[in-house]
Amino acid sequence: MPFDHQTHTSRPWLAMLLRGSELFPALLMAVAVVLIARPQVLRVPEQDRVATHITVCMDVSGSMGISLEGQSRYEVAADAIESFTHAREGDAMGLTLFGSWPMRWVPLTKDLQAIRNALSFANPRNQPTGMGGTMIGSALQYCAGNMQREGMRLDGVNEGPQNADQWKQQQAAEQLFRPASMKSSGATTGFAKPAPTDRLLILVSDGMSSDLNGQEQIDDVSRQLNDVGITMYHIHIGNDAIPSAVSTIARETGGDAFLATNSDGLRMIFSHIDQMQPARFQPTASVPVDYFEPFVFIAAIGLLLYAISLLKWRYTPW
Repeated sequence: MPFDHQTHTSRPWLAMLLRGSELFPALLMAVAVVLIARPQVLRVPEQDRVATHITVCMDVSGSMGISLEGQSRYEVAADAIESFTHAREGDAMGLTLFGSWPMRWVPLTKDLQAIRNALSFANPRNQPTGMGGTMIGSALQYCAGNMQREGMRLDGVNEGPQNADQWKQQQAAEQLFRPASMKSSGATTGFAKPAPTDRLLILVSDGMSSDLNGQEQIDDVSRQLNDVGITMYHIHIGNDAIPSAVSTIARETGGDAFLATNSDGLRMIFSHIDQMQPARFQPTASVPVDYFEPFVFIAAIGLLLYAISLLKWRYTPW
């Protein structure tokens, strides 16, 4: 063995630190056991967008073919609606056409490209001659019924009985097969209630309605829209005054009526409606996620200190 024949100074603190560093391998083993156990924490709930159900009720009567800034009124309105669909990605939209009678052109869908593709095929030039009228009242009632049924379909809610006969048959079956304690439950109260979703109806027209001639008809349509939870906005294209009957219905539902005399005004109105009906978000349930970061950090520090303890501070055996 080599001997340096020198007297070495006592270094008790360094010796204690070096002996303590022998615990680092045990610490690394403990961290490995914790990581194998896969520690988890609950992540903060995320926000899911609440889809607004929007139906555009589009007038395709002959007057919508009148020229406006080099295009027809319909084509100007279609361009504005297409821009509106880009701003409402994440919502469900549908398209209903009306003239002398209503026609569901595109049902409520979250694929808004279908709305954009369908607009070019709904031009008044392609409509049959029988669509020349402007039956706004029947079109609004038609949209109310469709939005209620289609909204429940999108939300995955059972539509329930569709008429009085189906409801009676359901009641009779429940009387026979369901226990008495369940007869007072919400499922036996008759017609299904509308799903708790936002519903927006945008009426685009340039004419006077020929089926809203009295206050009673106006009240009936307003009541039907309110029962389904629909807020209606009316965009009247042209230079004449907004029909008072339609504007009254819009305000009764919490909406409003606007006059658009050119394409810029039409786009601004759609932008205004978009701001008035902003997207809503609701928190979702918490989700467990892996929680490795602090343990990995402790292991890295322990490994580094153990490596340092193996360097020049290690005492020599001679």
